[in-house]
Amino acid sequence: AAGAGAGGAGSSAASRLSAAFAGSELLKPERDSPNSEPPKVTKAWSAAAKRIAQSRRDAPAYVEAAWYGTEAWWLRPAAYALAVSAGVTARLWTEPPKAASGSDAQAAEVSEERLSIKHVAAAKGALRRIELPFFATRAELQVRPESGIVMGGNFRAGALENLPNTIAVLEATISEELGFPVAVKLLRVEVEGPVASASTELSYEVFVMVPKVQTLDETSIAISLLSLAVCLACAAFLGASDMSQAAGAMLMPGSALPLAPLGGLLAVGQLARFLAARNLGAIWKPPIFLPSPQCGVLGGLSPETAAPSRTSALAVALSGPLAMFAASAALMAFGTMVGSGNFIDLHSPLNAAWPLALLPTHCDALVWAGAQGFLMASMALLPHSPDGRVAVQSLLGRGAAFKIAEVFSYAYPILSLLSAYQNGAFWSFMPFWWAWLMINFASNEPPSPKEEVTEVPIGGSVVAYTSLIFAFLFAYPWPLHPVGAL
Repeated sequence: AAGAGAGGAGSSAASRLSAAFAGSELLKPERDSPNSEPPKVTKAWSAAAKRIAQSRRDAPAYVEAAWYGTEAWWLRPAAYALAVSAGVTARLWTEPPKAASGSDAQAAEVSEERLSIKHVAAAKGALRRIELPFFATRAELQVRPESGIVMGGNFRAGALENLPNTIAVLEATISEELGFPVAVKLLRVEVEGPVASASTELSYEVFVMVPKVQTLDETSIAISLLSLAVCLACAAFLGASDMSQAAGAMLMPGSALPLAPLGGLLAVGQLARFLAARNLGAIWKPPIFLPSPQCGVLGGLSPETAAPSRTSALAVALSGPLAMFAASAALMAFGTMVGSGNFIDLHSPLNAAWPLALLPTHCDALVWAGAQGFLMASMALLPHSPDGRVAVQSLLGRGAAFKIAEVFSYAYPILSLLSAYQNGAFWSFMPFWWAWLMINFASNEPPSPKEEVTEVPIGGSVVAYTSLIFAFLFAYPWPLHPVGAL
């Protein structure tokens, strides 16, 4: 019977290998012994990545062979994502760029055109006509944060009540004068110095820039997949890596993070952002997922793109974190009331974020996934994070958002140093890691919306302020509970 069972297992394995290599030019490799060494698995995935990079027809067969050759089921998704992203990245890096033609070539030519000092007088002269919705009185070249021409002047009565028509007329007039397409934004004038009184009438200026070609390219997809693979690998080895343990990993050695729920939270956040961007006229781009030596993954950074208005920019910025927050609450509720049956062991005390320190050391996997989802959503809405900065900019203006972000980028790590001095060294690890991620992967300043005339509704402001306050409290790098009591 034992022999028959072994024969059946061998037949099943052989059938799987035959199916994997059916219709492929790849020769069947020798079957590994039951005690195969890890280097053989590594070579199999390396061979798969190499054939993906070479655009070989037998690449799928190599991927499937490496998949079945990896006995650790929990390692398969991370290895698959790493091999595919590495292969695609190498292929894009080595392939020569395709020649542009038609409308693509024209768009590329326009994107290379830059407004310079020679265009300032022409753009100003184009708008010095009484019949236009805006009469320019001054113009100057601006380089940062966005390159273009800033023009001040007077709007004709009723021009700001029909914004789409006003913007369209100004774009057509300036484009005809300069000889190439331009984009026009209506931005609020922000005066430096003392804050103006509430009774001061708001004024606006015209900002002219070359339209940027915003497309979903293969390079950004490859970078996103590569960052996801790094996060999955970091999360998979969090409880088995000595480096992660030395850096303050929250898991005890031998424990494993719930990768499926965490991946689901990331997917929910990006899906919400994609739907919000598509419905509100913004552009969604693949995110860069952020690894963490303490908890495996800290969410994702989506490149900020220009939105039609302050309200739409605020909605896109809040959509991902709020969707992740709602899904995390659902996971925590299910894990608390029903339970998943899977548990992870945590270090005690958990010196990283005070809400996580409230969890039991033997914690349900879904409860932990929900708590980590709260942390990821909160970090994304800090004022020096991209989404948090867009939210503050939509509420208070570009100048205030810049100053608050600058203060938080220094104050948050410094506060964590004080907390580390008072409560333990690990309290400073995550804030400094987040600061390093923001410096290297986040954009310096988010783009301004198409128009800043439309005010954010009261309901949207209440939701935004509540979300920002909650995010800061959850990510506060100081224990809000008695440290010795847990």
